[in-house]
This record gives sequence, C-alpha cells and structure tokens, in this order.
Amino acid sequence: MAAISAWRTSDAVTFDVMRESATTLIALLLRSGAQDPRTADHARAEIAAWRTDILTVDAYDRAAVAALATRIETRSRELDGETS
Repeated sequence: MAAISAWRTSDAVTFDVMRESATTLIALLLRSGAQDPRTADHARAEIAAWRTDILTVDAYDRAAVAALATRIETRSRELDGETS
C-alpha cells in the first residue's frame, strides 16, 4: 500500500509558483548585471544567495514557502521597476 504524502495539492501549487517566481527573479538579476557591468559581481552574489534560500526552504513548511515567495515577489518588483 502506498504511503500518504504530507503534501496537499495547494502546497504543491504554492511551491511550484514560488519556484517559477524565483526563475523570473534570477532572470531579472542576470539582466541587471548584464546591463551594468559594475553591478555584475553584486548580481551574481545575490543570485547565489537566492539559490541557497530556494534550495534549502522546507517544502513541507507552508509558512516558509509563502514567506520566501513574498520575498521573491518583492525583490522582483524592485528590479522590474529599476529596469523598466
């Protein structure tokens, strides 16, 4: 008999949306570093920090995933405003 997963459907969707938002954020950071070579090192360091946060978030902790998603969205809006 198969074990029951601790994930609920909404958890998986929330996690997937967070990961997609993270991809967008990393693309924005790469673009900002490419547009201004003086900030490229900072952009790479920020990408590394975000990747660590994304890869280490406890996917079973709904609050942690939601908090990270909020941080990602906030930073993406900041960068999108800078590059628009």
